[in-house]
Amino acid sequence: MAEIVATVLADLRQRLAREAPVLRRAFPGAGVDAETLTVTLADHRLPPGWSQRRTEVLIAVPLNYPAGQPDNVCVRPDLTLADGSVPGGSQGIRIHAGRPWLQLSYHVNPADWRPQADPEAGSNLADYLAGALTRFDEAS
Repeated sequence: MAEIVATVLADLRQRLAREAPVLRRAFPGAGVDAETLTVTLADHRLPPGWSQRRTEVLIAVPLNYPAGQPDNVCVRPDLTLADGSVPGGSQGIRIHAGRPWLQLSYHVNPADWRPQADPEAGSNLADYLAGALTRFDEAS
């Protein structure tokens, strides 16, 4: 069993290494951490309606990626709506990469997720992040 897990992790880390340049072209402030299986975007500018002007964003990469797409988007745990209320679709605090994050609901329709062997030819982390960032367009 341990050999299978090691093989899955090795394959996933190779995929993440191939996707990192694609992600950085789309989002220069983004990074992929192949050890913690996370994507972070530092200093994302938020529209009006949020308690802060900027936040850090995190996406957890599932072990079955790219066949399985990421699910949800995380932000700094102190981010609220401008009136101090918790954003809709909040799923509470989760620990990723050794830090607490506020997890917000964001999902891609499985029919719209179409990864390919070549990350640039199909659905990828840059696509998911672009969609997840629309979650902040309207503070709710």
